[in-house]
Amino acid sequence: RCRAYRREDGVGPHMREHLFAILCALFIGVLGVVTWYAEMFTDSKAAALWRRMNGQGRISKNWAAIGSPALSSIAFSYIFSTLIEKHAADWLTFSLACLMMLLLLIILIGLLPIKFPRWVYADWQYAKRHGLLDADGNIDQEAYENHADRKEFW
Repeated sequence: RCRAYRREDGVGPHMREHLFAILCALFIGVLGVVTWYAEMFTDSKAAALWRRMNGQGRISKNWAAIGSPALSSIAFSYIFSTLIEKHAADWLTFSLACLMMLLLLIILIGLLPIKFPRWVYADWQYAKRHGLLDADGNIDQEAYENHADRKEFW
């Protein structure tokens, strides 16, 4: 496909650019997944810090819940599409590109100051882990304050 790949050793300037882009995407993807998982499903000190930092408004809560996993998914889709581009059928490459565009749309929707279902937010996951939900599945504020000895989730 590309003249840079015609070298006998197979390493041309474009290959080095792809390698750098793949490493950057891998770093962004892994960092995003680890941060999202820790914030949503663990009680570590780092997770508590991330929950406090992201809790200052609807947009940052939405980014933590929706945007971070979508960005990580875009990074992993890019890595996969770059690795298979020489050997994959055109429909597969096109499908991966469409998936990445859909995930970009999800990121943009996550930036809107709208409320998503309660189960996508880290505070609800924390309350569920510690049995602080009422009979309707909402966070019981009084039980949480007694549990954590603080006035807020974040």
